[in-house]
Amino acid sequence: MTAEERIRALPKAELHRHIEGCVRTGTVLDLARKHDLKLPTFDPAGLDLVYKLRAPGASLAEVLGRFDLAQASFASYEAVERITGEALEDAYKKENIRLLELRYSPDFMFRKAGLDWQKAHDIINAAAVKFEKNSNMVCGLIVIASRNYGLDSAERTMDFAVKNKRTVIGFDLADNEADNPSSLYKEAVKKLHAAGMPLTVHSGEEGNYSQVAETIKALGPRRIGHGVKAADDASGRTLELIKNSGITVETNPWSNYLTRAVPSIEAHPLKKFIKAGVKCSIGADDPEILDTHLNKEYALAVEKMGLSFEDLRYTLGCAVAGSFLPPEKKRQAAKELGA
Repeated sequence: MTAEERIRALPKAELHRHIEGCVRTGTVLDLARKHDLKLPTFDPAGLDLVYKLRAPGASLAEVLGRFDLAQASFASYEAVERITGEALEDAYKKENIRLLELRYSPDFMFRKAGLDWQKAHDIINAAAVKFEKNSNMVCGLIVIASRNYGLDSAERTMDFAVKNKRTVIGFDLADNEADNPSSLYKEAVKKLHAAGMPLTVHSGEEGNYSQVAETIKALGPRRIGHGVKAADDASGRTLELIKNSGITVETNPWSNYLTRAVPSIEAHPLKKFIKAGVKCSIGADDPEILDTHLNKEYALAVEKMGLSFEDLRYTLGCAVAGSFLPPEKKRQAAKELGA
């Protein structure tokens, strides 16, 4: 069996995947026609070129700008249901994922069409519950506050997540960390901790490694999204802080290359994380927009970063242990993954 075949056959876990980044090109086209939305082109091949990022963007901000077409696609409750169902289907059938945490920002996804957050969330949750019953994949939903929408939006989103604690397994702070540092949210996250809601934070995807330490000290997250800049600390103290805090780093290699968080795939610090004993998982982040999937991410890890299959199994064990899913679902995932 070739390495590629072994990777395809390997049951996988995904902790860092945005629903907004899972909208298929064909779905963008179908929904644009149905809801009379504007597109740069209605030619499938032409739209694919515009919609998907296949080479590094100028910056993280430039890459995030590509999500406008995906955002517009959440034009109705039916669209929300379809996109969620397709995201689940692709993860299960194309990537052999057995543990999937899907995250989304209600303010980002629903503001353009003015959809009711609660109704849309209930639709997303119902799709995940239905998919679980008809497969051997376990799922969970994480709600995101988009930093770029300001503190008021973040607090409203936190209140929404806590209100829906029964169907929301965790909370995430995402978007531009440089202009919206973690210290701004120090007081706001107290309501999450009080409710026992696990926190993950996009940190160290841009800027300086000091931001990762600030995030850990100010917010007390259980996981860090991306975290690549932590490896830039020559003293090793930031990686030691992550390790000693029991934090799992959700790495996303191809995404980090496309956003210029790392200069090359070979330079990605995933192997350094593993060597330092840091808990870490591998994710695809935004598979449709970034033209990736977990099979590709694993292949890059093996072929470009020098990871062994034992290293891949280590990341799977970290993913199960670091998952925000309830214990019974984690046990099922561990059995499926052999972790």
